[in-house]
Amino acid sequence: MKESLSKDVLFDFFDGRTTSIQRKLVEDWLADPRNEDLYYQYLDEWESRHPQFTPQVESALSEFVALVNDQDAAKAIPMYQAEKTHFSIWQSAWAYRAVAATAVAACFLVVGGFVFNQELMYKSLTSENGRISAYELSDGTKVVLNANSVLRVPRLGFGSGNREVMLEGEAEFKVVHTEQDSRFIVKMDKDYSIEVLGTEFVAYSRERGTKVFLTKGKVKLSLPKGKQLYMKPGNLFSTEKDGKFTLTSSSTPAKFVAWKQDMFYFDNTLLSEAVQQLNERFKVDVRILDPVLGNRRIGGVYKARQADDLLAILSELLHLEVVKHNEFIELRTSVTNPNHE
Repeated sequence: MKESLSKDVLFDFFDGRTTSIQRKLVEDWLADPRNEDLYYQYLDEWESRHPQFTPQVESALSEFVALVNDQDAAKAIPMYQAEKTHFSIWQSAWAYRAVAATAVAACFLVVGGFVFNQELMYKSLTSENGRISAYELSDGTKVVLNANSVLRVPRLGFGSGNREVMLEGEAEFKVVHTEQDSRFIVKMDKDYSIEVLGTEFVAYSRERGTKVFLTKGKVKLSLPKGKQLYMKPGNLFSTEKDGKFTLTSSSTPAKFVAWKQDMFYFDNTLLSEAVQQLNERFKVDVRILDPVLGNRRIGGVYKARQADDLLAILSELLHLEVVKHNEFIELRTSVTNPNHE
């Protein structure tokens, strides 16, 4: 990590008063990802000293879109308005990021269009393969992430408005109520989102569907095409790949948080579903090539800290063979199974 770059140089950089040599130094320093957190720390400090700047997010975005659509446009994009100081857009990509971050309207051009630069505005809280991770957010909300999950939160903390986060994977939330009654919103894949004030729930958002189980409080779900749904404690909301959803009640909330203790909770569960849970938690590729075998069911609560633990349990209980191929692991009925035909 390069530590030779002083705070004063970065502050001059944010002010637009650096030389070309200094801008090059900043770019080289930012090329090291280990300097990123310190960069945003200084940026936050610099912004707090310049309250006269007011972000014009909508106008900045619309003018950026206009510039993208008009390749011959020559005018610069005014990213924000100021009473005394005026900024120009530097050619440096990192300088542009500094301005865009200050305006909280960072965009970048991609093939076929443009998107908000999530890496700039959000930081990622993650959980490792086969492990859970616990976090406390800046508002006091507690989050536990299941294995191979990502929660994106605002890099500079929540403001005075809604508290918005983005989930990929599975997590338990214990949301605190704020004095300002600010909404806590969890955005998930395919335009699903959860909106609460203060409550406890488990959210699941992966490729094969979306699930929400409410433990305490009230939840409003926003669904695709503008639909809304309200949940009460004990309700389970789930979707399939085709978008169809169900809202049911469950008397066994423990099954939705069993993963917090490295447990698998099976209640007359299809073997194919058990294997999907195993693949998601441990990032392995276990397959059942025999559809009849995949429709067998299993019950019970089992502790497994790694994939081999659960494979051994399934093999013993259901008399299965575990065959390791080059690219995947296959479960098949054992030829010594007394029930095997």
